Amino acid sequence: MYRKMKISGLLAAALLAAAGCQDDFYVFEDSASERIEQGLSKYDQALLDGRTWVMEYFPSEELEYGGWIYVLRFNDDHTVRAWFEGETFADDTNIETPYAVEHSTGPMLKFVNYNDYLHYFAFPGGNGSGFQGYEGDYEFSFMEITPDNEIIMRGIKTENDIILRPIPDGYTPEEYVAAVREWQADVAPTSLKFMVNGKQYGTFTRESTFRDDSFEDCYKSKLWTIHYTYRQQKTNSVGEPVYDEITGEPVYEDVNVSDELSFIHYPDGTMCLYEPYTFKGELEGLADQTIQTLKWEKGTVSTADYFVCTDSLLEIRFEQ
Repeated sequence: MYRKMKISGLLAAALLAAAGCQDDFYVFEDSASERIEQGLSKYDQALLDGRTWVMEYFPSEELEYGGWIYVLRFNDDHTVRAWFEGETFADDTNIETPYAVEHSTGPMLKFVNYNDYLHYFAFPGGNGSGFQGYEGDYEFSFMEITPDNEIIMRGIKTENDIILRPIPDGYTPEEYVAAVREWQADVAPTSLKFMVNGKQYGTFTRESTFRDDSFEDCYKSKLWTIHYTYRQQKTNSVGEPVYDEITGEPVYEDVNVSDELSFIHYPDGTMCLYEPYTFKGELEGLADQTIQTLKWEKGTVSTADYFVCTDSLLEIRFEQ
C-alpha cells in the first residue's frame, strides 16, 4: 500500500513539474501565429528594402525553355513593376500589378493579378502555348535570405529554385534587360567545336540563333546540346562486365552522348546552367569534371569568337 502511495505521489509530482514546464514554454516562446507573422514580415520587408531586384527564372520542371531574366521593383503599396527579357515579343498592357506575401506551407510570394510579363509562362492558351502554358510559376515559396542578400525562392509547381538578386549598381532596369538581349544577339554560331586543352572532343550545337521578335527562336537559342563519345567496358544482359574469351582483356564499347543544356544569360557576356553539368564516362581527364558558366570571348575577328568555361580547372572552350 505504501509503495502504491509513493508511486502515486511521484506521478503527481511529475505531472506538476510538466505543467510548470508547459507554463514556462508558453510564457517564453512566441505562438505559432506570431512566428508565422514574423516570417511574413521578414520577407515582405526584405523585398521593399532591396526595392529593385533581378529575378533569375526557369520555367518548366524539365527546363525546356531555358532561363529568363526579369527585373522587379517592389513598391510600398504592394504593387510590383516588371521588366522582362522577352518584352520585345510579349504584351505590355499590364506590367505593374499587386503582389502579396502570404502563408501557405510557409511564407510565399504571389503575383496576384494577371501581369503580362510575370504570368507569361504560367497561363495556358496564350502566346501559342498549350493547356499548361509554358509550365511556369507565379507563386513561390520563400526558402532563405543568404548572407549575400540574395532571396532564394522555389516555384510551387515546378519546384525550380528562383533567385532574386539586387540589381547591380550602374544599371537601370531597362538597361539591364537590354544588355541581356544585346550580347545574345551577338552570338551568331549554331555549331561550335568542344575543345579541352586544345584537343577536340565533340561539338556544341543549338537549333536557332537568338531573335528578339520570336519566342520560339529565343528560347531555342538558350538550349545547347553537347555531343561527345566516351569508351566504357561492355556489360552483359545482367550487368556483368564482359571480357574477351581468349585474352581475358576487358571488352570496350563507344557510347555517344547528346545532352541538352539549358542556359540563362547575364549582361556581362556570360551564360549559366541551372545546375552544373558533369561529364560522363572516363573521358581522358574529364571524369567527374563539371561545367556551369560560359563566357563569350571576342577574337581578333568574329570567326575567332568563342565560349570559355570559367569554373573548370581544365581549359574547356567551345570555338568556331
